[in-house]
Amino acid sequence: MMNRNKNTKAMLAELREEYPIDYETENIRGDVVDKNDNYDDYADFDESKLWEVRILYFDKLFTIRRKYTDLFEISDDNYLDIHDLDDLGKIINIVGKHLKKINYEWRNIEWMKISITWLKN
Repeated sequence: MMNRNKNTKAMLAELREEYPIDYETENIRGDVVDKNDNYDDYADFDESKLWEVRILYFDKLFTIRRKYTDLFEISDDNYLDIHDLDDLGKIINIVGKHLKKINYEWRNIEWMKISITWLKN
């Protein structure tokens, strides 16, 4: 149980290390939410059921949300300043690096479906 949610914890720690929080400007904040609407700091949060990552970068919110098995959507309702693109690219790389390491619940379900189909044939 010690390694529970280790990938999301490592992701948020790396974001904090790369972009130290300045509480006057609150330049970056990340929230991770599972499919049961539990945030990463809730006791019931389970990264294997990850639903979305919300990044507030200065005053701009963008979301990386699971759409289908292993497919994610990046959405942003803001106009981005050209000077922010480098940082947003780094942030997405950090998030992606850690999301790839998670053993998602739906991957196990997909493999079970494939195995059952194979066994039936």
